[in-house]
Amino acid sequence: MKVRAATVEGIFYPAERSALAQRVGGLLAAAGQAGTASCIISPHAAYDYSGALSAAAFQAAAGRPVERVLLLGPVHREPVDRLLLPESEAFQTPLATTPIDRQTVDRLASLDSCFALDDIPHLEEHCLEVQLPFMQTLFPGARLVPVLMGRPAPRLVDALAGALRRELAFEPGRTLVAVSANLTSYRPRAEGEREAQALLDLIRAGDWRAIVEQIARKSISSCGAGCIAAILALEQELGSRAEVLKLGSSLAASDDERKVVHYGAIAFERANHGTIPDSRGTQRAVERGTGGD
Repeated sequence: MKVRAATVEGIFYPAERSALAQRVGGLLAAAGQAGTASCIISPHAAYDYSGALSAAAFQAAAGRPVERVLLLGPVHREPVDRLLLPESEAFQTPLATTPIDRQTVDRLASLDSCFALDDIPHLEEHCLEVQLPFMQTLFPGARLVPVLMGRPAPRLVDALAGALRRELAFEPGRTLVAVSANLTSYRPRAEGEREAQALLDLIRAGDWRAIVEQIARKSISSCGAGCIAAILALEQELGSRAEVLKLGSSLAASDDERKVVHYGAIAFERANHGTIPDSRGTQRAVERGTGGD
């Protein structure tokens, strides 16, 4: 079996299994009551910086019977104009080896020319890996569908939103969509605070088009903004409400006010659980709590 091994253990999170389990368990316990969110946004810094926020995001979905996690994030190195799917059959951390849902991956790969099978970007990328210990702890039997977005171009945002819409028609009640994204990237403190607040306002409003426009104008530094726009396009159709659970910044672990990264834990509660829009935007009835297959 081809396994994507951990690459940032001992850097972003503990490398030893028991230490990692203890760390993640403690963060989740401190995050409060389990919720039933259908979609979350979680940051992707080292746990010393944003672990508590990731725990808050995943705990917001811990009360659901999750069997599949669609995990979305940005490419930090050499982004291309593609949505990148893994060739590997499993992703590994010191906690566990999580199987890839090859059926879903293959379906996505055949759906649109924007999707490509390529392990290399996944091997070089940390943003999805740091989410896995939370997923493995809360949903140990869940299958993983990792998707990396290259350049956050409008075409890729549209393609990803369309793919999510189709996939949620298969397993709406047991699928969690998790976006790995920071609110800002290395901004002076005051500038970053304004930018983070502006992005939060757009997320609360569900204004994914404005996010795409700001990406094009390079007035937004969020690594993951394209994925945020894609899930907002879908969640808006589903009548979801964004709830900001917790906010933070790199200043919690660093005193460098010249290069501040802002983080947010955000959850979406879906108002319309019984219907999923199909690819034509019409409503397709889906029995809640079943696979829908």
